[in-house]
Amino acid sequence: MNYKHLHYFWTVIHAGSIARASEPLHLTPQTLSGQIKLLEARLGRSLLRKVGRGLEPTGAGKLVMQYADGIFALGGELEAALHSGRDGMEI
Repeated sequence: MNYKHLHYFWTVIHAGSIARASEPLHLTPQTLSGQIKLLEARLGRSLLRKVGRGLEPTGAGKLVMQYADGIFALGGELEAALHSGRDGMEI
């Protein structure tokens, strides 16, 4: 699995749309949409569905989102631990 694609999906869900997520990711909406399609192809499931003008996660998308929340929370904790010096090494 490409974790960059997972991060893109995670960002889109939190932003509420591909257009809003594309700005902080410095990607065009078309590129971002294509990257999410690659993640869906890799997982063999649709992760997003259109609802009105926005997007919402499918059942599989909700499951992926739960794991993504955990993965990126752990990544944040790792960075915080390293920056606080809890690794026993000088920075």
